[in-house]
Amino acid sequence: MKRGYIVILIVLSVLTLVSLALNAVVIYGLLRARQVALATVADTRTLVAGIGDDTFSYTFQVKQEIPIAATIPVDEKITVPVKTTVPISTTVTVPIDLGITTYDLKVPIRTVIPVNVSFTVPISQTVDISTTVPLDVAVPIQIPLADTPLAGYLEDLDAALAKVEARLQQPLVKSGAGD
Repeated sequence: MKRGYIVILIVLSVLTLVSLALNAVVIYGLLRARQVALATVADTRTLVAGIGDDTFSYTFQVKQEIPIAATIPVDEKITVPVKTTVPISTTVTVPIDLGITTYDLKVPIRTVIPVNVSFTVPISQTVDISTTVPLDVAVPIQIPLADTPLAGYLEDLDAALAKVEARLQQPLVKSGAGD
């Protein structure tokens, strides 16, 4: 019976050592997984912080024809100044009655007449305009994400990730009731 007892003790010792080795492997795997999770959370926090500083950019294309129909009344008085000189170069024939006969006297006229006058021209008209204007415009839109409600959500996400990161760094520290 002593021999059976020793065999059982050896088998139990071997099983205990195998169990301890397996537990060490499991603990090592969990520690590696914690390190991977910690690195992933740190990278995610960096990514979230970078997103908060980004700007949403988009170019909005407008390709459309816009019909325009309008009636424009025009009721104006326009003063038109005329300031010029009118050159006259002509010959005038003046008939002279000599009693018996008539004599045509040719009188040359060469002069310059200055004209300095203003005219008021009333314009009362209704102008109808009907056309189609093609509109082909690219409107750039840039919205900083920090100016949107998304910034608050990103801050909340960063705070939650910071708590996860702190718990992964110190897994044995008890967390508070609010965590």
